[in-house]
Amino acid sequence: MISNHPNDHQMDKNVIMSRMMRKTFLCLLSCLLMTTVHLSLVAADGRSNFQTPGLLLTEVARPQELTTASEVSTDELARLVSGLPTGNPVLKSIEEDPAWVKYQAFLDSAWKKFKTRLLDSVEAWSKSELAGAREKTDFLFYPFGGPDLITALAFFPEASSYLLVGLEPGGYLARPEDFKKKTLDSYLSGLQSVLSGFFKKGYFITMEMNEELNPGKINGVLPLLCLFLERTNHTISEIKRVEFDEQGQPVESEYTVPGQRIKRPLGFKLTCLENSSGKSQTIYYISCDLSDERFGPGAKFYFYLNRFDHWSCLIKSASYLLHFKNFSHLRQMLLEKSQHILQDDTGLPFKYFQTGGWEVKLFGQYGPPVKDFKNVEQDGLKAAYQDKKAIKPLPFHFGYHWQSHLDNLILAEKLLPAEKKED
Repeated sequence: MISNHPNDHQMDKNVIMSRMMRKTFLCLLSCLLMTTVHLSLVAADGRSNFQTPGLLLTEVARPQELTTASEVSTDELARLVSGLPTGNPVLKSIEEDPAWVKYQAFLDSAWKKFKTRLLDSVEAWSKSELAGAREKTDFLFYPFGGPDLITALAFFPEASSYLLVGLEPGGYLARPEDFKKKTLDSYLSGLQSVLSGFFKKGYFITMEMNEELNPGKINGVLPLLCLFLERTNHTISEIKRVEFDEQGQPVESEYTVPGQRIKRPLGFKLTCLENSSGKSQTIYYISCDLSDERFGPGAKFYFYLNRFDHWSCLIKSASYLLHFKNFSHLRQMLLEKSQHILQDDTGLPFKYFQTGGWEVKLFGQYGPPVKDFKNVEQDGLKAAYQDKKAIKPLPFHFGYHWQSHLDNLILAEKLLPAEKKED
């Protein structure tokens, strides 16, 4: 029914206008809300995280410090713990932090003194007295060496591969995001504490390492090995985790924090370049118990080592462990597999070199074991050192006799069968 009243037409017009204005307002409000929602989904770096409904979010904006931290190489992280500048802008704030500046000053001074007091003498001595052994050494095995890579490099700098074994965990290098203000100073203080003892005595103290190398502090031996490489003019190109299958074959994987605990033997492989010579070198560190309880026929790491022949072996400050019956498997393997053995009196008992199968050279002077070790004095070695004409001097001091200077080194070379030695 159509109304003919004039006021009715005016009322319809007003209603229509009101509805149109309401729609316009709602439309503008909707656009404003959509704009606000879109802006809230734009990341701090300007990239939109807006996703079509039903699609998974494939990239989540990360804080700027985490994004840039990925641009830091393993070698730069190694230089950072070595007190050496990296030139990477990402690490500039750390290198300008008073804690790092203080740590750098300590390392520069301590390293210079350590090099003058010990390293230069060791390197000069090894060039002369170890020339033949160095020439034949491609693989150096350092049982009980822990993180003491610097001694291995000083005595045998041209080896292609080094294998160090200790009980300490491999651990990890701290990344920039780990260096919060409250932890940088304690992290570097822990490194300084461990290194101070080493630079003074020439060996690491197990109790100090147990305290400082735990996951809540320095986190393993990796930072120390990296420091020794960087301070001896190496560039680290790669790091891999190393595990072993049941047949003793090494299994390499990316060196990241594992999802679950991995049992020993476990460690890492560092591939690096010696910058002066351009020689590529590989350093292995394996955390493993070398006592008979864990190391012997049937053990993964035993299978692995048993594959090698004619290595050179370095033993120093080894707590006389090879003197005891519960290290018989390792003792036998070292005697069978080693072409050269360089050790102090804490290594293999001297009586094993008196069987006629070894050519032995003695350096320094014999002193009784320090008070921490009982029933390990060697009458045969003591007697051998009485022949002063056969003893060569040792122009440096390190190891357990760092205070008394009654240092000794034994170089044993395995004799070849007579018919082969004439060739």
